[in-house]
Amino acid sequence: MYLLTDFSQIQELIDEFTDLSLLWIDTEVADYETKNPRLSLISILAYPQDLTGERTCILDVLNQPKLVEYFIAKILENSHIEKVFHNAEYDLKFLGKERAKNVTCTLKMAKNIPYHLLPIPYHKLKTLAEYLTPFTEINKTEQTSDWGKRPLSKKQLEYAKLDPVYLCQIHQQLKLLIEKSKSESLKEDLNYLGEKYKELEEKCKLLTSEMEEIKERIKQAMAAQNIKETPILKLSTYERKTVKVDFMELAEKAKVRGLDLHFPVTLTKELQKKTTKILTELNLQEENKQVVQLTIKSDHVPGNSYQ
Repeated sequence: MYLLTDFSQIQELIDEFTDLSLLWIDTEVADYETKNPRLSLISILAYPQDLTGERTCILDVLNQPKLVEYFIAKILENSHIEKVFHNAEYDLKFLGKERAKNVTCTLKMAKNIPYHLLPIPYHKLKTLAEYLTPFTEINKTEQTSDWGKRPLSKKQLEYAKLDPVYLCQIHQQLKLLIEKSKSESLKEDLNYLGEKYKELEEKCKLLTSEMEEIKERIKQAMAAQNIKETPILKLSTYERKTVKVDFMELAEKAKVRGLDLHFPVTLTKELQKKTTKILTELNLQEENKQVVQLTIKSDHVPGNSYQ
């Protein structure tokens, strides 16, 4: 790992990077939960064979907008260099936005791979790394640490040097999967997806039922024991107020006071039945929307293949 803090040294390294064709890049941001987040670190890896992060270059650019601009101009705007990020949209908020050229996003790559080739529920860096690469039990605790403090801790630097390594290995594995998916004409395995969907739906129903049962038990128990709050839960009571009025009365009062009530009213099926004759005399506004509904067939036999 090479941590650079000196202005001129960082510039020199950026100039060296301009001779390369591929870089794996990650950023760390200070005050990311505020209205004024600040770019803290830019971690760069240029050696795909590095699995330890010892060759990761970490540029300390906190409160150094000139260095960030120099990096954008020399690297991000350089179309001859492929820049690989995970969730590039976020990193590019701090690195030139639409000015960036030749950017690859592993998040988008992963989302475009058929599910049977990449059967994971989330496409976070950690999830992809643990599924696709030899890295397991990746600790992301430092991701939410204070990246605005100096000096940075050893744990923070260790975290910053490894993310580009994970990114690099993920990128290479995703490229192989994309090539494999091309040979299959990018078709999703509908039988595989259907079986998975049915399995998850059944689990979801059971969990929802169990959650509702537990929720009611908790409310009853807390009320019976006159407990308003536990270390985990809080019981609160509020009144829900609903205002109703006779529509004809409202229309008459509005007319007298000169209020404009010309706005469309959505008619329920029940109201349409009651006012069938009147509707023929009105200027109706109809909206047609195509609804796509997915249901599990009642006669489905597990294991049947999709034809």
